[in-house]
Amino acid sequence: MKTVHITIAIIAAAMLMTLSPANAKADESDKKTVVTFSQPVEIPGMVLPAGTYVFRRISNIDPHVVQISNADETQVYATRLTIPDYRMDPADTTLIAFEERPNGSPQGIKSWFYPGETTGEEFVYTSSSRTKDQIEAMKDEIEAIQAQLADMRNAQAHQAERIDAVGHRAQEGLAEANKEAMAATTASQIAAAADRIAADADRRAEAAQFNARRSVNQIHTVAEQIEGRIANLDKYKMADQTTVTFNFNSDELRKEDMSKLDNVARSVSGAHSGCLIELQGFTDKIGTEKYNLGLSDRRVESVLRYLVSKGVPLYRISLVGLGEADPVADNQTAAGREQNRRVEIQVLRSLDTEATAAR
Repeated sequence: MKTVHITIAIIAAAMLMTLSPANAKADESDKKTVVTFSQPVEIPGMVLPAGTYVFRRISNIDPHVVQISNADETQVYATRLTIPDYRMDPADTTLIAFEERPNGSPQGIKSWFYPGETTGEEFVYTSSSRTKDQIEAMKDEIEAIQAQLADMRNAQAHQAERIDAVGHRAQEGLAEANKEAMAATTASQIAAAADRIAADADRRAEAAQFNARRSVNQIHTVAEQIEGRIANLDKYKMADQTTVTFNFNSDELRKEDMSKLDNVARSVSGAHSGCLIELQGFTDKIGTEKYNLGLSDRRVESVLRYLVSKGVPLYRISLVGLGEADPVADNQTAAGREQNRRVEIQVLRSLDTEATAAR
């Protein structure tokens, strides 16, 4: 692509004048050249005002078709069919030759030579020696070439649309494939999580079954022990009974009662078998029934802890809090209520053990 700055000087005596460009940028494919005129110039059929224009060949079918457009190529001013023109020596820069015109008339562009070429393009004016038929033939040829160019542009646009459509379909396909891949990955992750949850649930179920079986076995063992103790109750009789009393709303043992419990512990700890202790706790009538039941439980637990601390096996002791039940004295008097705030300790011995001792 060539850029040419031309200042037109009219020489009255010259029949032909040739001007060389000051600057040029060339494009070998279509001989594109940018030309700046300081005055109006004429091309066949029109006058171009002073300004910058683009000259280029536009056809690969016929190289002798020149298109002239504005500097940014947004507007085409003319498309002209040219004929070959020749020089003996090529010029290093773009060369434009003008025909002489009368004074005051724009100079007419005669020929355009691309840098380094001896063959240029000659513009054909109607005042030349060519016949009207030749001119019409040239016009027809230009129109035919323009039609071919239009077809080529349409085909190119159609091809571009097809390429865009294929690209769009490819992008849609890729997006759909990505969605499916993401869905497959998500499904795989969900399945893996479900497998982990199921495995964990199986382990929990196995543990629960194991615990359930162990609990059942423990219940069976305890039940057998209870049944055994119940079955053996008829073989026991009360050998000794002791009572300890408590202060009002208290579950603390008094010192005088601790000595009583020491005697009970000595009598039981010396026996290796055939001995049981029953603890029954009671309260007076002051307070609610619910509160008194809790207080009676705390009193028998105090006695239990003391006996165990003195060496009585825990398995030999049974206890129960009975609250206000079974008063042994009148709850209307302070002395009666003090007697009712008690824990009764009953020592039971096996009949079989007594029978063996007697023999």
